Amino acid sequence: KRVFLETIYEQVAQEKEFSELQFQRLDILIARSGKLTSVSGPWENLTAFMTIQAPLIPFGEFSRSHGFATFTQDHDEIFRRQNLVSKVATIIQEVEISDLQPDLSDYSSHFQRYVYTDKAGNQVTIQSPLTRTVIDTLSRNLVQNGLSRQIQIDNSTELKTTFMIQKIQDIFLPSITLSLALEYWNKSLADIEVVLGSHVLIRKPEIFNIESGKWIGAPYTEVRIPIDFQGAMTINFMGPRSSENGAEYQTFPVRSYSSYATRAPSAIRESWPESRQLSGKVVMIGPFSSGVADDEKNTPLGQMYGVEIHANALNTILMQKFLKTVPTYLSILILFVSIILVAFLASRYSTLLSLIVMFLLVLSSFFLVIFLFDSYSIVYPFSSLLAGIFITFLLVVVYRALTEEREKQRTRAIFSKYVSPDVVTELLLNPPELGGVDKELTVLFSDIRGFTSLSEGMTPQELVNHLNLYLTAMTDIIHEFSGTLDKYVGDEIMCFWGAPLEQKDHAKLASMCALKMIEKLEAMNREWPDNRKIRIGIGLNSGVMTVGNMGSQGRMNYTLMGDNVNLGARLEGTNKEYLTSIIISESTYSHIRNSAIVRELDNIKVKGKNRSVLIYELLDLEKEEENPRITSK
Repeated sequence: KRVFLETIYEQVAQEKEFSELQFQRLDILIARSGKLTSVSGPWENLTAFMTIQAPLIPFGEFSRSHGFATFTQDHDEIFRRQNLVSKVATIIQEVEISDLQPDLSDYSSHFQRYVYTDKAGNQVTIQSPLTRTVIDTLSRNLVQNGLSRQIQIDNSTELKTTFMIQKIQDIFLPSITLSLALEYWNKSLADIEVVLGSHVLIRKPEIFNIESGKWIGAPYTEVRIPIDFQGAMTINFMGPRSSENGAEYQTFPVRSYSSYATRAPSAIRESWPESRQLSGKVVMIGPFSSGVADDEKNTPLGQMYGVEIHANALNTILMQKFLKTVPTYLSILILFVSIILVAFLASRYSTLLSLIVMFLLVLSSFFLVIFLFDSYSIVYPFSSLLAGIFITFLLVVVYRALTEEREKQRTRAIFSKYVSPDVVTELLLNPPELGGVDKELTVLFSDIRGFTSLSEGMTPQELVNHLNLYLTAMTDIIHEFSGTLDKYVGDEIMCFWGAPLEQKDHAKLASMCALKMIEKLEAMNREWPDNRKIRIGIGLNSGVMTVGNMGSQGRMNYTLMGDNVNLGARLEGTNKEYLTSIIISESTYSHIRNSAIVRELDNIKVKGKNRSVLIYELLDLEKEEENPRITSK
């Protein structure tokens, strides 16, 4: 009367004679230690076992108590739960659907229910109470979903097809682990309350005082074991599997059964080695050797023999180290906030910075989850958080890569026509504001002198090729000095400085470009025959101009507008009257007066201007920079 025996439950039905014998054995165990009577919650939905394997009758008669040892694996084939409560179902009545009569009594209070078998072979509980309306609806449903059976007609050999309804008696029994825990606290099955989906409640537990040999009240008033709707408790595993070898790591003490069976202890108890003393201990006996045990199962901590999984489950109960799962709504809220945070960071900041922040977020979350588990036995689904953060980051980065690359290609295609590659690179890092804005800029106009005479001496194809040589050389110089090419109008070139990126020394860069254009053209003319030599005039003006994308939604151009732009064009044409190459305005000269070598020409009044303008011929610049750079505020 000190041994707790295990039973095995199965859902597959066995032969009637075998099943009846097993239930007779179970009745003996129930008569000795009872069954669970205070069960609430959706008990009808608890998985029902139709077949059992119970200990032999002589063993059952002299046992202390019993419990089932069946484990149920999760969907990933990992065993991480212990069913503390199970339901065994026996058939107490079976009738044809045509003979079924209304049953308005409260049969559910005795844990009874009516069921039918569907086409998939599953038992389906019928709504209670069993009214005439319920029976009529059931008859219609059985035609579509029920599993029919052929039975013999009374007093004949003929068979008929019908649907059978069974009245089931449900019996709720504890696991071997729960039975051992109740013994530890000096409680019986009648003393506990089971609420499926919530808890198993053990009130006023007691503990055994070895010194006095008496039961005393435990320092806690109750033990509340959390369970799910299938009566299962999540096991808080103590550690990895124990080794069969006592010299190696063992989470729980492992002793050889054969050492007890082959070496009888002496009559003097004090002489027994401590490792073989069992008084006051819970001893679980089971196969614990590779090749002998056939119940090796996968757990979160690797493979374990069934008996050690039971030991971990019992330890979880006795130490009250129950795992508490974070509520679903809170998990969803944390996941949502984390995803929004990662999406915001990944979309607003650089990928490297976002990656670092995401890594720190994941790392801190991981250590927080470990801390909550170790300190408070709180389980948080970290894998879902990790997957959510990673997938969000990946999607945002991919989206940014696709959209930003497309935008960069578009920007590069647009501005590579206007500015040098260095400027385009800078634009991609700091995109300009599109639309018209007023800025202080310097504009340069260049035009060929005597273009008509030049064109008369060449065929159209020769003229185009010759102009292309000239325009290519001039455009390269503009890009060399970080200028923005606006347009070609025949043989005229228009370009400017100070946009789309701001340049403090826009007037100086434009002046250096103009001087280099004249120098380059003179070198090219030395290689051309007299009838193909080119002379140009250049006009420069600085001031506030409107710059931006102008035109229509379907076609636009990045260009300049304003009186100061027109003045630059007028100065280019004025070169003809003064027989000069480069004329700059008073405004441009004010920007470069410290380094410019100029000759004052005149104080003129150009078309469209009421006020006269002082103009200069640009001759040279002192301390000219060979590789001017864009400078920004």
